[in-house]
Amino acid sequence: MKARIIKYTRLCAFVLLGVVTIFGIYRFATGDWSDVVSYWREHFAIIPLLIAISVIDVALEGIAWMWVYHRFKIRAFDRGGASAFLAGRAGLLLPAQLGRLIRPDAMTKLQRASLGECLKAEAVVFVLDSISVLALLGGLIVYRLLPLAAPFAVLAFIAFAVFMGNWIGGKLTHTRMHLPATFWWAWPTLAIIVVDMTGWLAHGLALHVVVAGLPGNMTLWDSLFFGPGTAVLGVGTGLPGGIGATEGFLGASMRLRSVPVEHLAVAIAAFRLITFWMWIPIGWLVLAALNRHLSRPVSSESAAELAESEGIM
Repeated sequence: MKARIIKYTRLCAFVLLGVVTIFGIYRFATGDWSDVVSYWREHFAIIPLLIAISVIDVALEGIAWMWVYHRFKIRAFDRGGASAFLAGRAGLLLPAQLGRLIRPDAMTKLQRASLGECLKAEAVVFVLDSISVLALLGGLIVYRLLPLAAPFAVLAFIAFAVFMGNWIGGKLTHTRMHLPATFWWAWPTLAIIVVDMTGWLAHGLALHVVVAGLPGNMTLWDSLFFGPGTAVLGVGTGLPGGIGATEGFLGASMRLRSVPVEHLAVAIAAFRLITFWMWIPIGWLVLAALNRHLSRPVSSESAAELAESEGIM
């Protein structure tokens, strides 16, 4: 009975994902991308650099994600783990961060751990990622006021956030979400936050590559702050993929830096095309390949070998 419920839940989730993706494709296809195409024709030389930075951004996020799962003794630093992480990109258009559920579900189907343990790890991934971006934004604000104090401000914020995480964890002692103090006050926790933060820096750097040549007063600091900041605000609205909200917040931020209106839409669309839209079909391809692999029938001998290689036996 439980297996049947899980099966139908996954089917409904897949249908929802498909509907939302079709909506996203419709929004994408009905947009006027002619100016963006012209923009990239004129700035063809920066496309490889922007793609490389976007790949680094996602790769760093993936390393942090795998590392958290690894700390829960869930094997993730391999091809299966990388596939589960990239499959999550298929859910970028889902509202309210629901796309994050694809990754723990994929790890469960790979028989790496129970769904409960994977969801717990995913929740910690979200918390540490949130700490990283807030610490980065706070550090950038301090940098504008007192540059030498910025690194100390970042470390102080991280220490406070870890302290709060440990304190809240202590209140959850008799629940599944309890984490011991040794998890929070450990160097891997700090390292994971730093890796996530570096990924957010790469996201801001990608924005700077796009807007560096535009009229106005956009500086590297502006890109590093507005790139991650507007992405977080956009997703925080709960809208699918933050579409519309992220672009709106980013446009308002760039207007504050005197970027002419006629350049805003094209620059923002070009930035989002590489850092957001590009990853959705990649996620779908990986998700389809993963589902195909998992649905492939295997002999009892092959199943035993697979279980042994997955660390199940």
